[in-house]
Amino acid sequence: MANVSTARKASYALLALALWAAVRFHLGTALLAALFAHMILDRADAALRGSGAPPFVARWGAVALFAVVGSLLAFVFASFFRIGLARLPALLDRVLPRLSELASNLGLDVALSSPQDLRALILQSAKDNVRAITATSGLLTRGFFQIVVAVFVVLLRYLTVPPPRAARGAEGDLLRECGARVALFSASFERVMGAQVAIAAINALATAAFLFAVGLPFRTALILTTFVCGLVPIVGNVISNALIVAAALVVSNRMAVFALAFLVLIHKAEYFLNSRLVGARIELPMWATLAALLVGEATMGVTGVILAPTLLYYVREELRSLPAA
Repeated sequence: MANVSTARKASYALLALALWAAVRFHLGTALLAALFAHMILDRADAALRGSGAPPFVARWGAVALFAVVGSLLAFVFASFFRIGLARLPALLDRVLPRLSELASNLGLDVALSSPQDLRALILQSAKDNVRAITATSGLLTRGFFQIVVAVFVVLLRYLTVPPPRAARGAEGDLLRECGARVALFSASFERVMGAQVAIAAINALATAAFLFAVGLPFRTALILTTFVCGLVPIVGNVISNALIVAAALVVSNRMAVFALAFLVLIHKAEYFLNSRLVGARIELPMWATLAALLVGEATMGVTGVILAPTLLYYVREELRSLPAA
């Protein structure tokens, strides 16, 4: 760090302080929403400018595309919560007796042998953690407010054309270094999450084709779950796969085995996609990604899990950009 300028060191400190504030004051949801909004606007603007559109047309065209994509994503997530909350209890009501029957045939003792047992466990857990549940409901309300504010901040910043101003001296150096940190962090998010969204969409389409081909129940809920959970690295696929196999078990044991075989096959194909869409872009080892997921979950929950690969990639790029001693 001896060859690093004072302004650059100060920009690192300010970025670390901003990330600490996001963790300390539970602003991870706002940070994630802002990064997603910036990614959509930036890519739409670059695509329009690359096609020869004037700056004014590109700017407002990007805003229009952002409105369309944002509305589509909002509809997907709203449908996920609405349909998931309605269909998940029905899925559990049908799959728990099948699990109990299967466990009995295999000579295993399962504590949750009926939906009533599961409900009793949930109610007891709710009584034991009523304060935590109340706090979580408050965070959900505040999280929605944070998303709205963060998106409007990004939109206003994108539409604001900064006046020409040549900052000099220490102020100019610090502003340029802070701008470089923010630009690299945003570019890291676009590179990592852009690939993750593409993989989640491809996985959801392949899963939808399979579910409709074999006629599994709860198809809409499972497709939405596959896409939304696919945005969470590694862990999301485990959750969606478990629900798909559970839905197949409702039909028959043979269908459950068939669904499991399909999921293994599709995820083997995803390894190729990951090497093309993610591995070639970020080149991060699996052990480092898993360690980052653990730290992200411990500090910011699900939001931290989503942001962890981005932060890991950003740190690596910063280390690569440091001047040699």
